[in-house]
Amino acid sequence: MGHPVRILVPQTAGTTNDLLARAIAPGLAALANRPCLVENREGASGMLGMDAVAKSTPDGLTLLNNVSNTLSLPYFYKHLPFDVLADFEPIGIEGYGNHALVVHHSLPVENLRDFIAYANAHPGMEYAAPGLATHHHLCMAMIQAMTGIRLERVLYKGSAGAVADLLSGQIKTMILPMQIAAAHTETLRILGGTRMAPFPLYPDVPSLHQQGLAGFDVEPWFALWAPRGTARQAIDACNALLNEAIGLADASGRLARHGVVPTPGSPDDLKRKAHAEHRLWGEVLGKLRISPE
Repeated sequence: MGHPVRILVPQTAGTTNDLLARAIAPGLAALANRPCLVENREGASGMLGMDAVAKSTPDGLTLLNNVSNTLSLPYFYKHLPFDVLADFEPIGIEGYGNHALVVHHSLPVENLRDFIAYANAHPGMEYAAPGLATHHHLCMAMIQAMTGIRLERVLYKGSAGAVADLLSGQIKTMILPMQIAAAHTETLRILGGTRMAPFPLYPDVPSLHQQGLAGFDVEPWFALWAPRGTARQAIDACNALLNEAIGLADASGRLARHGVVPTPGSPDDLKRKAHAEHRLWGEVLGKLRISPE
């Protein structure tokens, strides 16, 4: 039995990225014949956990399980303690999910058109987001830019408090992972998905694109990274283990339960996808005239 591998998750426990890491970790541990520990290092929109991995020894024993929205961080913060691309070695993509625009049932809104009309009649309606640069925040910013509505952002320290206030009706709208929204349909109404293409796990939910927000396409995806300087041999070995562990977790149904469709690939696949995602948010946020602080 070798030294344990630590997988740092820069979001709170119970988030999709956290659950995904914990779904894959047992397979990784069994295949690598060493303990695989998942540790939450949340805070500062994911920056605390990312910084810890960026500054760790590049020996393959400290890894980062992260979600794609963190590639937008440089467009919000001028002085990041790390480079979101250069300071991490790509290991592999794990899968993708979908998010949903939801409202509390007390809101007299049945679809996206109703939502836009209601928001126009009630400027400054509050929405919840667990931090800057989260998909919850980014998607709502895009919706406002594309429709001209004006919403008021309420930031929370993590998802738990935001979801609790949404379910209680204190907050009336939010972007949520699709599987969380689907679990609370007695309280929440799903208005549409953020991913343009049909989502295999919830095929009956129409996209925002289909309902008139032409070109709206935000797909959260998840991946495993190592600190800069980790040997390519170690990266390739870890990628092979990861792809096999993804297959084990998928076969047991763990990924689907957490709203994730598996898409294993190579380190180079992840590198290309990360650079494309980084460019995308640069273009989108530039159009929204959002600048780093």
